[in-house]
Amino acid sequence: MGCELAIEGIKRRHEITIVAGPVNIELPRGASILKVRTAAEMTQTTLKELEKGFDMLISAAAIADYTPAKVAKGKIKSGKKDLKIELEPTVKLTNAARKKYPKLRIMAFKAEHAVSSEELIRCAQNKLLKENLDMIAANDIGKNAFGSDVTEVTVLDRNGILCRSGKGTKEKIAKKIWDIIEKGKE
Repeated sequence: MGCELAIEGIKRRHEITIVAGPVNIELPRGASILKVRTAAEMTQTTLKELEKGFDMLISAAAIADYTPAKVAKGKIKSGKKDLKIELEPTVKLTNAARKKYPKLRIMAFKAEHAVSSEELIRCAQNKLLKENLDMIAANDIGKNAFGSDVTEVTVLDRNGILCRSGKGTKEKIAKKIWDIIEKGKE
């Protein structure tokens, strides 16, 4: 979805920078592309890039909610019987961006799995308010899995639902999302 949003933004003559983790898709020409490997690198790189004065952050990446508390310096040998991985919460990119850039327009995505439409909207509204976002696109990955060519989203702002996309290609959904973003700039 992030790639399709970038492609549509380029078509509309917006300056686009993509901060991309490890992906198996071709990223669009016409965008500045910054590659990262970890959730921490994605957050740090994005915050550093935002120093250049962008108008908006669209946070479409599915950044891990948790990260290992300790990282092994090398290979962990096989044969260990009681291996445990301790996790700690990952810094939320949108929270960090809002704190550092209070006037930046921020749109995020909220993915849930196999929930009712009402529950999906409730979860999205909670994230919208908790992270002080301007907009959020909510989707149920139980209906359309990550990596699927089709999806459907409900886009909300603090005043309520702006759009229910209906099921469609990510290209079609990206166009609808950009229509909403550009309408909000008027």
